[in-house]
Amino acid sequence: MELSVNKMSVMNEILTRYAADIDAAIRGLVDESAYLIRGIINYHFGWVDENFQPANFNRGKMIRPVVNLLVYEAITGDYKRSLPVAASIEIIHNFSLLHDDIEDNDIERRGRPTAWTIWGKPAVINAGDHLYSLAYKALYQLDPARIPVERIFSVYRIVNDACLKLTEGQDLDLQFESLQEVSTEMYLDMVYKKTGTLIEAAILAGAELATSDAEIIQNYYDFAHNIGLAFQIRDDVLGIWGDTGTTGKSVVNDLRRKKKTLPVIYMLDQSTGERRERLRRYYATPEPLSDSELEYVRECLELVDAQHYAQGVADSYRQQSFAVLDRIGTSNQAQAELKAIAEFLINRAY
Repeated sequence: MELSVNKMSVMNEILTRYAADIDAAIRGLVDESAYLIRGIINYHFGWVDENFQPANFNRGKMIRPVVNLLVYEAITGDYKRSLPVAASIEIIHNFSLLHDDIEDNDIERRGRPTAWTIWGKPAVINAGDHLYSLAYKALYQLDPARIPVERIFSVYRIVNDACLKLTEGQDLDLQFESLQEVSTEMYLDMVYKKTGTLIEAAILAGAELATSDAEIIQNYYDFAHNIGLAFQIRDDVLGIWGDTGTTGKSVVNDLRRKKKTLPVIYMLDQSTGERRERLRRYYATPEPLSDSELEYVRECLELVDAQHYAQGVADSYRQQSFAVLDRIGTSNQAQAELKAIAEFLINRAY
C-alpha cells in the first residue's frame, strides 16, 4: 500500500531538510571543474538546463546522503561533521547513474533527456569519472582534529568497498540480460551489490564516523543490509507497475530489455506448460521484446501475481530492518525519521 498524502508530506520534509547543506558541499567541489564537465554534472543534478542556464529540475530523492546524516545525528545529536561523507555518497550514486544510462542506453532520467543523449557518450563517461574522483576529494574535508583518524580511515574503506561492489553488481546485471537461468539467490546478490551496497555504505559510514561501539555499528549494518535489498525490490516493482509521470522513468524499458528483476524471475519460475515454453523462447534470444511479446509478458506477470510476490519480499526485509532499529534502542527524532524513511522506501510511488 502506498503512503498517504500526509505521510508523503512528512517524508518530503525529512528528505529536503538537509538538501541545501548537501548541495552546497557538492557544488563547492563541482564548481572547480572544467567548463564542459561542470556543465554536464550540473545538468545531471538538475541545477542547469541543457544550455547550462540556471534551473531547478528534479534531482532525485537524496535518500543515501540523508540516511547517512540521520544515523550520525541519531548517535551524536548533530549531523554537520558527516556532511563530507553525505556529499561523497551522493556523488558516487550520481557517477554510477551517468555510466548506467550509457550502459543501458536509457534516453530519459527524471523526466529529462539523459546527459549522454545531449553531449555524447565519451564526454559523459569522462564526466562520470570526474565525479568519482570528486567523491574522494569530498572525504578530504573530514577533520582529523575533531574526528579520530581511525574512524576517518574506516569511512574511506567503506566508501571504496562500496564502489567495488557497485561495479560488480552492474556487471552481474548486464550479464543477467543474456543468461537464460537466473535464480532468486543470484538476483539478491546482484541487487545487494548494485543498489543495496551504497545505502549500506551511507548508513554504516554514519555509524562508524560517530562511534567506536561495535554493537551499535553492527546493528546499523544489519539494518542497512535489509533496507537496501527492500529498496531495490520496490524499484523493480515501480519499474514495471509504476506511474511514469511520478517516477520519471519508463515502465517498459526493463521488460523490453529482458532484465531479470525479481518479478520476472518469479514469473519465469511459476509459469507452466505452453506459457513456460513460450516465455523461455522469448528470453533465449538477445533481441529486445517486441510490443506483442511485451504485452504477453505483462499478462504472464499478472497471472502469477508477481507484483504481490515481489512487494511481499520487500516487506519481509523491511520488517527485519525495523526489528534491528528497535534492538538499537535509541529514542530520538533522527532515529524515528530513519524508520520513517525505511517505511517510505518500501511503499514509495517514485
